[in-house]
Amino acid sequence: MINGAGGRRQWSVDDKALIIAETLEPNAIISEVARRYGLSPQQVFAWRREARKQAASVQQDSPAFVPAVVAAPTTEPTAKRPGRPWKQKAVDLAPLI
Repeated sequence: MINGAGGRRQWSVDDKALIIAETLEPNAIISEVARRYGLSPQQVFAWRREARKQAASVQQDSPAFVPAVVAAPTTEPTAKRPGRPWKQKAVDLAPLI
């Protein structure tokens, strides 16, 4: 779409995505894709660069989850010393995760 007196075109996000997708096809030549749409190759490269930045920021903003693994302890807990329960190690009292 051409807007204003200067004839500057406004490309929708969907149109930009379509053009960028064409440049990502195997053996695609960016200057040919740009010419087909009446664009300069520099404009297409700028759109691709912006798309990469947005994709990277989305990946950084999304939370990353790590799977929790629940397994039985492999070693048996140490036996309590008779007559001295107050000097038990903190490791023995810590809950297992």
